[in-house]
Amino acid sequence: MQDTGIIRRIDELGRVVIPKELRKKLRIKEGDPLEIYTDDNQMVLKKYSPMAEVVTSAQSVADGLNSILEKGVIVTDNDEVIAVSGVKDITLPNEITAGIERAIKERKNVIISRPDGGTIIPVIKNGQSEAENQVIVPILANGDCYGSVILIDSDKYYRFTTQEVKLARLGASFLSVQFED
Repeated sequence: MQDTGIIRRIDELGRVVIPKELRKKLRIKEGDPLEIYTDDNQMVLKKYSPMAEVVTSAQSVADGLNSILEKGVIVTDNDEVIAVSGVKDITLPNEITAGIERAIKERKNVIISRPDGGTIIPVIKNGQSEAENQVIVPILANGDCYGSVILIDSDKYYRFTTQEVKLARLGASFLSVQFED
């Protein structure tokens, strides 16, 4: 654990303010859920991701789509990659870029082709992408966005078909069912 040198007092309602610098560094935004752990006499706060509970299912979706489509498949939560299949340069876990975060928050399917003049959204920070085509499908349940299913392809002569986008939507729908009441 890294010592920050920051000390905060608990108020009369039991609240503690997390300094802005730490929230920014850890990408914690207003409304984000936090998990609270205890370890001996320490309390640990950790950003909560419901997707962490479905990592095995996410990996199955990525592997299944990759085997059917023979394209790279990445599954993310709202902060990081949680499953990957058919993509060599992405390891787990790996923080997603602000561009992917924005695409997820827009809650729309995004289809990008570099040869058609589109700009591929880098998936991970400091990652070199050779993708020529990209599909981003949000994982939505109960009005909340939990992450995305991303397809990538590096062939500049190829374009994703409607059926492939539908399969990515099916993968996202399968994962979204895990969160419905």
